[in-house]
Amino acid sequence: MHELLLYGQVPSARHSQVLGILAGVAAMQPVAVVEKHLVFKPKRGPGSARGVQVGAAQDIQKAGAQTVQAQTQGDLYYVQMVGEGWYGEEGGEGEGADVVMGGEGNEENSGVANIQGTEMASAYKASNPEKWTLQFRDLPEVARQRPVTSRFMADIPITSGDPMQFMTALDYSHISSYLLSGHRFTHLSTSLLLFRLLVPSKPPSQHQDATNINVSQARLLDPSGTYILQAAVRVQDGSKVETMTKGMNELLSLKETLKGVVEMEVGERLALDTRVR
Repeated sequence: MHELLLYGQVPSARHSQVLGILAGVAAMQPVAVVEKHLVFKPKRGPGSARGVQVGAAQDIQKAGAQTVQAQTQGDLYYVQMVGEGWYGEEGGEGEGADVVMGGEGNEENSGVANIQGTEMASAYKASNPEKWTLQFRDLPEVARQRPVTSRFMADIPITSGDPMQFMTALDYSHISSYLLSGHRFTHLSTSLLLFRLLVPSKPPSQHQDATNINVSQARLLDPSGTYILQAAVRVQDGSKVETMTKGMNELLSLKETLKGVVEMEVGERLALDTRVR
């Protein structure tokens, strides 16, 4: 599968305004998104691929396993395990924090609110267990070929088992974690994601789980608070010129619609390079 992309930047001061405009363009309310991204690096060297032996406790689609095996040939790439669950909600324009604000003399009310928030989070986790997806993103094609960013991609659902054990079985090691916090819209075949990234406030200690990150323990990667707007169209078969052209034209039409609101441009190819160096 291929995806076609355009990117734009939105200052934090214009976030609410742009969110409202996107809601009008997409004719829908924004859907809040908080994702946990675990970044993995292959342990092996180039040309030393091994089979996907994940054991009975792991279950991925057969086509997905073949994609992973094909990806291990030649160049080595970073991959990400993306989790959807309860990681808190971003608050304020500064650092991401799931904090209940209380004035002087309101310590008791603040404490009650925090307890209620904790209970809500526990109830959500109990009824909505984490869902994990293994994401692979290739190096984008040279920009001059198309007026949009184009790259091969694969999303492989992990339907059961421990994602860390799964990655260990693939001979990958965890190197970093971050959170994506924002809102998603859908306009025709285009997925619009207005987001910013959060990273751990401090490095985990030797005895802490480096993959256990939530909003209350994170800070903004970009201190300015700037948001990224990503417009993406997925094409099932990138070898078909007709469908690629149709997806590209839809992105360019959206770019024209948002002209003067957000300037949508081709992504920096090297900034999107996922190859291991």
